[in-house]
Amino acid sequence: MTAVTTGRVPSEPLAPLAPLPPRLPLRGRGPETDRALGALRSGAARGGALVAVEGVPGSGKTRFLDELVAGARRLGYADCLRPPFCDPPVPAADSGEPVLVVLDDAHFLGDEACDALLARHRRHRAGGPVVWLVARHGGAGAGRLDAVLAGSVGRTERITLGPLGGPASLQVAADILGAPPSAPLARVVRSAGGHPELLVELVRGLWEERLVRVDADEARLVEERIPQRLRDLLHGRLRDYPDEGRQLLRVAAVLGRECAVDDLLPVLRAAPSALLLTLDRATAAGLLTVGDTRVRFPNELLWQLVVDSVPAGLRHALRRQVAAARPADGPGGGRGEGPAAPPVPGPGTDRAAPAGPPDLNGQEHRIIRMIAEGLTNKQIARRLGISPHTVNYHLKKLFRKAGVNSRIALLRETGWHDRPDGSPQPGPVAGPGPEPFEGRGEGQ
Repeated sequence: MTAVTTGRVPSEPLAPLAPLPPRLPLRGRGPETDRALGALRSGAARGGALVAVEGVPGSGKTRFLDELVAGARRLGYADCLRPPFCDPPVPAADSGEPVLVVLDDAHFLGDEACDALLARHRRHRAGGPVVWLVARHGGAGAGRLDAVLAGSVGRTERITLGPLGGPASLQVAADILGAPPSAPLARVVRSAGGHPELLVELVRGLWEERLVRVDADEARLVEERIPQRLRDLLHGRLRDYPDEGRQLLRVAAVLGRECAVDDLLPVLRAAPSALLLTLDRATAAGLLTVGDTRVRFPNELLWQLVVDSVPAGLRHALRRQVAAARPADGPGGGRGEGPAAPPVPGPGTDRAAPAGPPDLNGQEHRIIRMIAEGLTNKQIARRLGISPHTVNYHLKKLFRKAGVNSRIALLRETGWHDRPDGSPQPGPVAGPGPEPFEGRGEGQ
């Protein structure tokens, strides 16, 4: 993500920011809410229910529970209790009215707390129907609690909170800013991949740092830059993450938003069996998705945050280490399981973008391609619809990323220099296509 400002710097002091809404409407969870409320209705009529809510950290579990508690009260539940972990009470429900017991972050429940909670549950089962609403990280903890509760209630509903869809993400942004986002701002919003916490922190950060301007009809992007509160959020998350997990995430990010597991092993100096547990943890935390041979960051914003946490010099050294570890033959360095080599384009056809440094955004890829065509800064500016000054800014940033000080060296480091036969020379690792945060604000 680049820092390009559009418009002129105001000459007068900026007006104070209007307060943001303290509580946002729940967006994009209609089907999940309907299922959970259906279980609450069933539990009230048929002797109890268990609603188990799972999701990665930041998926909005607590906000979802709040919505269900409000729905339970509308359905006539007598009490909606959130027992503390140290001494979890369960009501006797002597009135015969249904009672909702809410356990948030149940993955933190220890064995003693689970035992105490289950003992009280057994003592008070003779009262009215009790519906349990249990939320935890996906696949983490409280499994025995679920098993016991499920065996004593009439219905069990398991709900997984995934990413928000595109329209819901834009609604959340509009709720925060008070106006729908313009097309460039919507592109930035979508970079969060529908992750609720990243999305809210991104938009709030853009607002706090005055990177957006809200007009009467829409919110407009002033400058594309990752807000500091997002960097602080990631720093806090990684600080408590295991060392081997942090190393995995940073190396994977340097190799691209998606990379081959074969490329990770020599750099991490880890046996495949040792890497399994680390990948499992990263997947459970929602930080990576894992396929048969590749790992991928679930959204553009998270990937860029992790990339930026690695000093530029180390990024360059890590890519060279990966390139050196690959066999010389075969596509992408000779791995037999890698993708097939792209065909050499014929005359008059566009060359496929070679695999350059992976932490380049779409705008930077386009500029490098035009440099390879021999275009000047002014010609690149006209083609992209931006100013020559902005092109020069991008070039300086590209030089710093690649650790070079000339266009020829930049083409060599990003894989755009040609072989003698005219075919493109692949770079060290594959880079992404055009993505959000491409370094343009509105009006450029």
